[in-house]
Amino acid sequence: MNDLLIRRARLMDEPGTVDVAIKDGYIVAAGGGVAGSARQMVDAAGRLLIPAFVDAHTHLDKALTAPQEGAGSLAEAIEDFQRRSRKMDKNDFIDRGRRVLKMALRHGTATMRTHITVNEALGLRGVEAALELKEEFAGRVDLQVFAMPGELEPAPAPPLKELMEEALRLGVDGLGGAPHLSERMQEWVDYIFDLAVRYNVLIDFHVDETDAPSVASLDYIAAKTIQTGFQGRVVAGHCCGLAAVDEEKAIRTIAAVKEAGISVITLPSCNLYLMGRRDKGLVRRGVTRVRELQAAGVNVAYASDNIRDAFRPFGNANMLEEALITAQVLQMGTPLELKNVMKMGTYNAAAAIGLKAYGVKAGDRADLVLLDATSPAEAIIGQVEKVCVIKGGRVAVRNDKKSDIII
Repeated sequence: MNDLLIRRARLMDEPGTVDVAIKDGYIVAAGGGVAGSARQMVDAAGRLLIPAFVDAHTHLDKALTAPQEGAGSLAEAIEDFQRRSRKMDKNDFIDRGRRVLKMALRHGTATMRTHITVNEALGLRGVEAALELKEEFAGRVDLQVFAMPGELEPAPAPPLKELMEEALRLGVDGLGGAPHLSERMQEWVDYIFDLAVRYNVLIDFHVDETDAPSVASLDYIAAKTIQTGFQGRVVAGHCCGLAAVDEEKAIRTIAAVKEAGISVITLPSCNLYLMGRRDKGLVRRGVTRVRELQAAGVNVAYASDNIRDAFRPFGNANMLEEALITAQVLQMGTPLELKNVMKMGTYNAAAAIGLKAYGVKAGDRADLVLLDATSPAEAIIGQVEKVCVIKGGRVAVRNDKKSDIII
């Protein structure tokens, strides 16, 4: 007997409707008229069934700390967090992270990657909190924890190196950082690669988050990825500078990113808020060249980045909301383009962070979301309800949005 049977579901890439049978946390059959009994039944009634969202770039340590006075730039937001974090204990990190993870699950996210700042003032409080949340939410939201050095001047020094290695011993999933913020960018990139190779973990950098026409760190990271044989194991987030360089330079850099097997994660909602602050007249959006990257065969995803903090006072850990923002800023509005955007927050994001057995076919993990729509376009434009969130083959969330119009 199956554990769960979803009847009459509509998939992104399939005509008509299908039945999906689930047992022991995995999809065992997906097609027309799947036979067999089940302990639980869900009638999709022709609505859209997608693999659960993957939020591949967040900052749980910073979430829900938005200052009343706001922040005027990326540098000011960084300073705000550094100042506030000195007074935060582990319980504070856990409480805020727990609230965000519950929001994410309610909105259909089953996997999240969070970057956690490590520095001498903060120590490993954020990392320890994130690892505790990873254990607490196992079976509800799979959490990947990436440690990133928070202060990049001067070059990597022994106290910070010791903290980063201890984070790895505690069990973080990978390493990150924002090397473009340092004048010694190459030393920081080399350090993270050396550490990742030694501990055999993944890398996820913040890259060229700047209005300046610069791809220096993206170029260097691509070359270093190939040199170390890390193709397919490196992610580059933001890449705002790529949007500001000339076409010839962009083509060369994108080709290098493709050769290196780097996935790019664009963070439109946060970069729209932070970038271009000093521009007059034609204000830059700060969003990378998604169309050109995809045309070159680079895997591109979107993610939520910062949620209600100094970097961005908005956000609901809602990947469908982020899809709408992404679609609008990328000017992707046709049904085909909106399906592309939906895949950026699901299939592409899963590929970026290395998820296996992901999708809606036999053998895939049963992490699914039933949307109150019949197509990705309808779901994104209408910001429809996530009727049912399924995690590990079990119904984890039921949502119901109803209005009674009286007159």
